[in-house]
Amino acid sequence: MFHMMRRMCALIVAGAASVSFGLVAQSTAVADEGDSGTTPMYRLYNRNSGEHFYTANADERDYLLDQHWRDEGIGWVAPKHSDTPVYRLYNPNAGDHHYTVGAKERDHLVRQGWNYEGIGWYSDDSERVPLYRQYNPNAIAGAHNYTTSSDESDMLVSRGWHDEGIGWYAVAKGQAQQPVTMDKDGSYASIEGYMRLDGTGTGYHTKIDISDNRGAVVSFGIQYEKDIHLVSPRLASNTAFLVENVMSHSDVPGPEGKEYLYLDAAPLREDVKVRLSWYRDNTIRVYVNDLEVVRTRTRLASPFIFSTEGSVARNGDSIDAGIHGVRIKVGRDASSYGTMGEWNDRNDYFGLDAIISKYGQKVDQAGPYATHGGHVQGADFVFRGTSDIPGVDAKGQPWTWDTSFETIEPNTGEIGHPLSAIANIAQYRVDEEDDE
Repeated sequence: MFHMMRRMCALIVAGAASVSFGLVAQSTAVADEGDSGTTPMYRLYNRNSGEHFYTANADERDYLLDQHWRDEGIGWVAPKHSDTPVYRLYNPNAGDHHYTVGAKERDHLVRQGWNYEGIGWYSDDSERVPLYRQYNPNAIAGAHNYTTSSDESDMLVSRGWHDEGIGWYAVAKGQAQQPVTMDKDGSYASIEGYMRLDGTGTGYHTKIDISDNRGAVVSFGIQYEKDIHLVSPRLASNTAFLVENVMSHSDVPGPEGKEYLYLDAAPLREDVKVRLSWYRDNTIRVYVNDLEVVRTRTRLASPFIFSTEGSVARNGDSIDAGIHGVRIKVGRDASSYGTMGEWNDRNDYFGLDAIISKYGQKVDQAGPYATHGGHVQGADFVFRGTSDIPGVDAKGQPWTWDTSFETIEPNTGEIGHPLSAIANIAQYRVDEEDDE
């Protein structure tokens, strides 16, 4: 529970920074020059507060994406101007936004302590596409939802939301976020595969990693941990998609230099396509089934090491997991394209075992998928074993996947090892110079 609370507190802090954005930023109904007089309305979602947020401002959208909001695509298309403005307000106590065409409603909310943030966008005076408004009487933040979808509106009403009619009008309906493959995601470095998690005990985890030789590592995967739901009720199954962003202190217990993002509920014993992509602006974007689910800032620097990994939480916990069809993309030119050598699956610690169950394909063609003779692309991995890490730490607590670095690993006789089994491979390099 100590392990879980420490990680969940890191998540809560990260989310709190994002919902306060309305205090310092004003949205204006702007669009790219040269369009047809309309502007896309971006729709985003905050997992921590439950708020859906809407903006015409691409810079504001990008800021919130960097603060771990989820991209939900384009909610609708609005006119650049009309005779009917939509007013935007912010509740500094609940961290919630509200939108209305009613000047009286706007003024009433201001008297109640809401901050008026100006005109967010405009309603279509031709009333082509209605925006339905629903209200959740049980919510503190995210109490209102706005959608062009009558099906979404009906679904929410069936779950206890109040139907508040039409909020305003759009020129056209929007489009949900569209899937993008690794080939087209614009990243410098990516690792992807189809992940399945199973195990027994208090916690188990399988993930894909990108790391560097400076101690930074980012991983993404599926984690089960007993009693996560006590900290986050939305994770009732105790299984979640988890990003671990280690910027420093990688071999030291505690949250310093680390960011843990528990995202959405994840399945056990089912294959899920996952991807971790690094961009040259030093952001990581995470994808599930080719849809971006979160992005965050990192301290990674090439050259990189790519890994697949299975781990467990405590002594006696077991894992039976796999990642298949693993592909890697990396590099910008001939000095940094692709990977070198073969996968190394000999990083097995505390009773766990990483196994290459199927070698991948060689790619001789120059480019970011090149393997330089190695059987890399499309490899399959399994992770099995029961952890053997008896004893307690200096505080009298059993060793965990957070503290295992401090105890002696029985096979190597060394300290500094994770409670994991890992298969990894390095980025190809002509020399030791960084190509950034």
